[in-house]
Amino acid sequence: MSIKRIGLGLLDTIVKVVFIVVIAMLIMKYAKVAYDYGYHTFNQTPVSSGTGRTVTVTIGRGDGAKEIGRKLADVGLITDRNLFWFQELLSEYHGMEKPGTYELSTAMTPEEMLRIMSAVSEGDEDAAAATPAVEPEESTETEESAQTEESNGG
Repeated sequence: MSIKRIGLGLLDTIVKVVFIVVIAMLIMKYAKVAYDYGYHTFNQTPVSSGTGRTVTVTIGRGDGAKEIGRKLADVGLITDRNLFWFQELLSEYHGMEKPGTYELSTAMTPEEMLRIMSAVSEGDEDAAAATPAVEPEESTETEESAQTEESNGG
C-alpha cells in the first residue's frame, strides 16, 4: 500500500509539473504574439520598399475594417488582415472609409491606405483643422450682430 501511495504521489507531482510547463509555454507564445501586434500597430511598415506595386482595390458600401483588411490581404497590400483591423480600430480614420475604387501601392503603410480610403489628404487635414475653428467664430459674430439688431429694434 505504501508503494501505491508513493506512485500516486509521484504521478500527481508529474501531472502538476507538466501542467505548469504547458501554461508557461502558452503564456510565452501569446505574449510574443501580443508584443508583435502592439509593435506593428504603432510601427507600421509597408509590404515592399521603393516604389512598390500599384494595385486597384474596390471598397463597397457597408464594407467594414475586417472586410477591407481581407481585400487588401488578398491582393498583397498588407500581410495580416487582423493586424490591419486593429490598426484601423486605433487610427484617426476609424470608420471613415468611403466606398470607391482606389489605387494603392505595396509601398504604402496601412495608415496611408486608410487616409486615401477616407478621402482625407494631408492638405485636407490642415484645411479641416482650420475650418471648424473659423466657422464657429463667424457664426458667433453673426449671432451677436443679430442679437444687437433685435435689441436695438432693427
